[in-house]
Amino acid sequence: MARWTNESRTPLAKLRANVGLTIMEAAVIMQLGYNTLLRYEKGLTDVPFGIGEQMSSLYKVPFETIRQAVLETKKIKGANTAGRPRKTTPKKVIAEIAE
Repeated sequence: MARWTNESRTPLAKLRANVGLTIMEAAVIMQLGYNTLLRYEKGLTDVPFGIGEQMSSLYKVPFETIRQAVLETKKIKGANTAGRPRKTTPKKVIAEIAE
């Protein structure tokens, strides 16, 4: 049984899933890090034009479909959060402050 239903996926993740690729498989094919692709799919980082073209080819959809999926993801998540500071302070920083 699938861990995620199609309804719980972002638009970019749906496009990837429609061609039967896991996020790890797609990341390897596009020569991206797993977390990088995950951040693109979650709308946390803007998708560069070249990566959008790779996605278009790999996911077998027109580039405009990729662009629309990115815009829809941003609407779901709100404003682009790239470069925003972390919501939680890492444990290492907390330990340094406590010393």
